[in-house]
Amino acid sequence: MHRGERIGKYEVLTQLTVGGMAELFLGYTSGPGGFRKYVVIKRILPDARSNDQFVRMFLDEARITAAFNHPNIAQVFDLGEEDDGLYLAMEFIGGQNLNQVTSACLKKRQPVPLAFTLSVARDVCLALHYAHTFTSPGGEASPVIHRDVAQKNIMVTYDGTVKLLDFGIAKAKNSLERTHVGTVKGTTGYMSPEQVRGDPLDGRSDLFSVGVVLHELITGERLFAGKTERDEMVKILEEAIPWPSVLLPHISEDISRVVMRSLERNVDRRYASGRDMARAIEKAAGGKLMDAEQRAALMKGLFAERMAATRSLLESADVTTSSQVLASAKRALQKDDGPYLPERKADTLSVVEARKKAEIAKLRAEESTSADTAPPVKRAKLGAVWALLVLVLMLSGAYGAFQLTRLLEAEEEQTVPKDLGAMVAIPIRPPPFAVPDAGVTQAVAVKEKGTRDRDTQRDTSRDTEPRTGRGKRGKGEVTLFLDESAEVFLNNKSLGRTPLVKRALPVGPTELILVGADKKRRVLAVPVEAGKPVRLNLKLSDLPGR
Repeated sequence: MHRGERIGKYEVLTQLTVGGMAELFLGYTSGPGGFRKYVVIKRILPDARSNDQFVRMFLDEARITAAFNHPNIAQVFDLGEEDDGLYLAMEFIGGQNLNQVTSACLKKRQPVPLAFTLSVARDVCLALHYAHTFTSPGGEASPVIHRDVAQKNIMVTYDGTVKLLDFGIAKAKNSLERTHVGTVKGTTGYMSPEQVRGDPLDGRSDLFSVGVVLHELITGERLFAGKTERDEMVKILEEAIPWPSVLLPHISEDISRVVMRSLERNVDRRYASGRDMARAIEKAAGGKLMDAEQRAALMKGLFAERMAATRSLLESADVTTSSQVLASAKRALQKDDGPYLPERKADTLSVVEARKKAEIAKLRAEESTSADTAPPVKRAKLGAVWALLVLVLMLSGAYGAFQLTRLLEAEEEQTVPKDLGAMVAIPIRPPPFAVPDAGVTQAVAVKEKGTRDRDTQRDTSRDTEPRTGRGKRGKGEVTLFLDESAEVFLNNKSLGRTPLVKRALPVGPTELILVGADKKRRVLAVPVEAGKPVRLNLKLSDLPGR
């Protein structure tokens, strides 16, 4: 339909997409000696030509990015105007955006490789640093804030190069487009808190958006998903953000810390620049970043069909190609990828929030102690401890005091404060999953001899725990993480879906049945011992069937 049409000096090969305001074409320009340069042409649609605000944004995009020269930013080559309206000629990039990469990985039932995610985020941070510190050819500082960093605007080429796209709503010094007060622009689920509020922005707003992308690619779930844009905005401002290392224990605390610092709601606590964040990513990754060649190999494995379709379209400029072949290639390039990332499950977040609140209380107590000032709750608890010790010494002698002291020490380590209403800030480090040391384990054992079991999951395991010696229940703790969600059964009774966190199970060889999305029954034998927590992180597909 559009093949052979001319837009300025460019000949159209095919129309790529049509949006609400503009349409994209794949085209090329020719020259002597077989010279040919392929471009993507962006043209304003007829209905949008009367929209002065969009036209100014269009001109801003051309003016701002035409001066850019960075390997990780898509270039603008030309701006022109014809009877059909304004058009931009931009760098043709053979590749796929992160939404499409995520979708392809989901279809293959594999996570987006962590080394790929971190390397892409690092390169995006470097591109943003260039834009945030941009200086015009005349030497004038002219910082550019992207304002729409999201998976759809980050592309990885088939040769492994990372490209940041679409500065269409970017704000630069002396920009033609003036955003009205209270006007919010950008992709809702990836905005910074200050962007949602309509406050003035600097480069750190874009770094928050990179943090959202990082969190989502690492965890495989949407971070601020909502039914409406308003829901997403409220979540950006208020919802607790889970540490990636809590959702996925194989993620290191260093990597998780980088993500969470970029997601600080207080802009002053984020990284000062894109370069600082890029360096932090490199350090946290410990040298385990994909280079361009490795990224290219991944793209080839995910998009072989689309790579062939792209070649067909480009080659069609040189040879006569049948309309059927061209139509097939275009369909392959425009194929709907479907949903990209699922929304995070509420039950998973509740576990995270509970652990996070406990860690916040512990961290605040540690910080207060380091400042030589014990927190009020801890001082009150210590006062109660000494009062009880005196009473026990009077009534029961030294042995009773010894037992009570160990009991209260265990209470100090294990009890989660009941009133944490004000403690909703993000912790400064991820909650540890470390196995309690021998002293804590022994203290808990002493506590169980003389007190009622306070384990939050006691009711769910009461029917399965056998009684051992002196009528006490024999139990052990099991924490189980899988690479995909599965329902766990013990003796034909459901224990819930993974992840299971500190679930009490009967002592001895225990056989669990796991049922995933494929409905296959898989067996997991767990040796459970009293006082020795078991922590497992497995792939469901590696377990034997039954």
